[in-house]
Amino acid sequence: MHVTGSFEPPTDCPTTSNTPPEEAAPSRPSGTSPAAPTTTLSPPRRRIIGLDIARALALIGMVVAHLMEPEGWPAEIVRGFPSALFAVLAGISLSIMGSRGVREGGAALAASRHGIIVRGVILIVLGEMITPFAGTINVVLTAFGICYIALACAPRWHTRTLMVVLVWTIILSAVCHVLDATVGVPSQALAGAYPAFAWASYMLIGVLAHRFIVGSARAQALTVAVGLPLAVAGAVARNTIDVVAAVSSDKLSVIIPMMLIDPVTHSGALIDLVTTAGGALAIVSLCLLAHRGTRTGWASRLVLPLQAMGSMSLTVYVCHVLSAGPFLSDDAPLRMPVLGTATILFTLALATIIRLRFDHGPLEWALRRLVRTATDQNRPGRTIPELT
Repeated sequence: MHVTGSFEPPTDCPTTSNTPPEEAAPSRPSGTSPAAPTTTLSPPRRRIIGLDIARALALIGMVVAHLMEPEGWPAEIVRGFPSALFAVLAGISLSIMGSRGVREGGAALAASRHGIIVRGVILIVLGEMITPFAGTINVVLTAFGICYIALACAPRWHTRTLMVVLVWTIILSAVCHVLDATVGVPSQALAGAYPAFAWASYMLIGVLAHRFIVGSARAQALTVAVGLPLAVAGAVARNTIDVVAAVSSDKLSVIIPMMLIDPVTHSGALIDLVTTAGGALAIVSLCLLAHRGTRTGWASRLVLPLQAMGSMSLTVYVCHVLSAGPFLSDDAPLRMPVLGTATILFTLALATIIRLRFDHGPLEWALRRLVRTATDQNRPGRTIPELT
């Protein structure tokens, strides 16, 4: 299977609130202008627990797809939807990470963009490091790193600009799929398991979701009502539209239209993008709505393992790739249910233990430290001796 999860390193701190963390803007000391070179530390961002639960579900879907290979309708749930869900969540996190800089402008805006770019570079490096050990898993970190760098300025864009860029990325994604099926593309970053324009589209949808869905129960309910039918329709289309027959016809008049709307997962074509994005938004909305009823008492304790797992999704993802990769060779069995079940249960338990003791997972902590070090505006100047 080519379904895999993403990192989404969480960027907000623990709470039980579903309120977007950027709503409460950090106060600025008197006499400090927005463009001042030295900025004060903002209060910790509050976690949006519903998003953590959605990340955990995406991780579980990824493990099931890689190790358990279900059949029938359960298989359709883990084909394409977990990775699309991660990408949409990455876009939401991108918007959250850039929110303070967007509010304050000046040095804060530059610092937030710098931090997003540094984060993207780190993800690319990490993705390339673990790929040799991933077996048949297609590592998604490189694609996410590229999109973070390319979309570092997106949190400040007007909604109209976001919509225009989104339409173009969707069109270019479908066109790249057509070219890949006919004359080829210059880079597998434009096609492959994680087409760059398709993943950029998911992330832009996530930025829009953060603006219009995350903080509104009404918008969440409407998204569920629209997104779930879209996801079901896309899953049905995968099994009813005969893409293979169209491609084997050798007629461009047949191949080009079919490749533009191709429902096959990870194709980046129109039906694939619309249905997986709709399903991802519906899952995010369901998790946000469900968490409204699990904020206290036994219900909150029941979802704690999922929340813990989702709060350290980069750590969980990398550990899964490194632990499952050796078992996933080309001649490996399609189904390893014992290993898959053990992976899910062990990850839930370990993440809960870590979360009860620490605020972040190991890789999330390391990523935050690296980004803070790279974007520190208070480092003193240094004289570098010149060679003579």
